[in-house]
Amino acid sequence: MEGDHNLWIVEGGVQSCARGIITCTARLEEVLELAERRLTPPLTILGTEFDLRQRLLVSDWSLLTVWFYWDSYVRFCSRPFSMHCLHRSQHLFNVIIQKRWRLARGWHPKLPRDMIWSSQQFQLYLQGAGHAEAWEKLIVPGMKEVLVPALRSTQELVEVRKGSFELYGADFTFRENCQPWLLEINTHPSLEPCSTVPRQLCAAVLRDALRLVLDHKENPVCSTSAFDLIYKEVGWGALGWAP
Repeated sequence: MEGDHNLWIVEGGVQSCARGIITCTARLEEVLELAERRLTPPLTILGTEFDLRQRLLVSDWSLLTVWFYWDSYVRFCSRPFSMHCLHRSQHLFNVIIQKRWRLARGWHPKLPRDMIWSSQQFQLYLQGAGHAEAWEKLIVPGMKEVLVPALRSTQELVEVRKGSFELYGADFTFRENCQPWLLEINTHPSLEPCSTVPRQLCAAVLRDALRLVLDHKENPVCSTSAFDLIYKEVGWGALGWAP
């Protein structure tokens, strides 16, 4: 910036080493136009918008140590998606909010009446929709890739308490190309058994979290069940992704 003169450098986020399109401009209007052209529509399931609640556990904030839980669940809106209507029943995914409305007339029979799928059901849908490799090659790696920088960005703001851990709930939505977009990371995520899928998953998360923070602390080679170590700082100033 120099006074009211700005230089904008716009680079596509899906490439690296200058392999994508890089544009230089001095006009904000052109930046917004470029961004709008490169956006893809949200991924919907049978015309309905959804998000995915992903659990993660931080077992150490001083030397950031992040664990990713392999099972998750999908939460649906109760009404069909529309860009021309901003009603909360069509765009918000919180279970408590969605319970305020009845399911839309003509609710697709393949959609769950409790508006929740397991991640396994989501994967089966992706396979049938022509995205057979999306879960392993795009969605899971993409979620891991964005979660670690998000946590690192707040590391200095977190009060470090020795011998403690924190369980988080990260909410993701997806573009039409299955690329995950992080909406938010929730502290104290709900573990309420509001339907069959959360009831089973939340019980497993609590059991595996205790195994991780108690058993694994005493025996580092013991099983961590469905928790996968995705990042660990190996010393001050030395950072590294977990294998």
